[in-house]
Amino acid sequence: MQRMLVIVAVVILVTASLGVGSLAAHWPFWQRAWQWHASSTGWPDSMEGVTRVLHGGSHALALQMQSDADLAAIATGTSTQALLRAHADGRVDAWFATGVDEQSQVDWRGLAPVVLAPLYAQLVGDHPDLLDKPVGSTLSAWSEDRRGAITPRQLFWQLSGMPAGDFEPLNPFNIRAQLAAGPDFARAALRWQPVWPPGSHFEQSPVNAQLLALLAARLEGAPFAAVLEQRLWSRMAAGDATVMLDHRRGDMAAHCCVRASIGDWLRLALVLAADGRVGGEELWAPGTLARMVTESPVHEGYGLGFQIPGSEPGRALLVAGSTGRQLLIAPLTSTVVLWVGDGTPPPELTRLLP
Repeated sequence: MQRMLVIVAVVILVTASLGVGSLAAHWPFWQRAWQWHASSTGWPDSMEGVTRVLHGGSHALALQMQSDADLAAIATGTSTQALLRAHADGRVDAWFATGVDEQSQVDWRGLAPVVLAPLYAQLVGDHPDLLDKPVGSTLSAWSEDRRGAITPRQLFWQLSGMPAGDFEPLNPFNIRAQLAAGPDFARAALRWQPVWPPGSHFEQSPVNAQLLALLAARLEGAPFAAVLEQRLWSRMAAGDATVMLDHRRGDMAAHCCVRASIGDWLRLALVLAADGRVGGEELWAPGTLARMVTESPVHEGYGLGFQIPGSEPGRALLVAGSTGRQLLIAPLTSTVVLWVGDGTPPPELTRLLP
């Protein structure tokens, strides 16, 4: 009997040790998973775990903030925290809620993939056929896989055939939970399975942005966060941005969780509106912006990473939105409107653009 008790005790001890070890090894996942689960908006206010800082540069566009009655009329009495209209020369018509200003740090939530468009605008200069080259030629894991036929253009157009899938934050075997909380963003993205042939079905899926980031990293031979800092953030932003990594010295989340000042998000939008011009520097060849307003052949009104509401030819409006965030870019006038708040934005935002 005593021998049996010893055996049972050892089994319990070993099982408990394995459980504690497994929990400790996956603690970053559980920590983040709970934040996703507990969020009332679907987006955590802050993200625990490993992060990395992307440093801004010294040549950022100077912003001149001024109060505006039209913006105040729209924003007052709503859930708006900041409403801004920025012009190419750095003039910004602004309305801020109490305690908020251009230096306030905000998470871009589902608008984080907006950084991919200006980054790829530069990469296309080095790789002219990049947008239509099958990703399997760069991602060795897919070289002999049917998913290798997907192109970056289809990823931007949300035509990869990869579904969004159900999000179960506390399920460690759920592929979207792995992409949201780790422990390996690249592995989760490469495991994603298609439902439709590439180019045949429109569905916005977070894996598309993560695959574009992974492809950019492989092309440049450096972590995506380093590529983004060197190619884009240090060349147009005034301050630092904080991004989420899956683990120490790991990959950056490209589909969400980029935190930066409101002013620097405006600067990013103005770079897009000006087709790559930052002061006297051009980040990419002029005319590249026209590719972004090319509509998908499958889903009308959607371009390379942006919605394109119906408008006259040559006067396209680029729109990107997420819960509590909306960005509008008018390329013809190099003007942008940014709204930050809770819930859905006021319906009058488009009339603020010339």
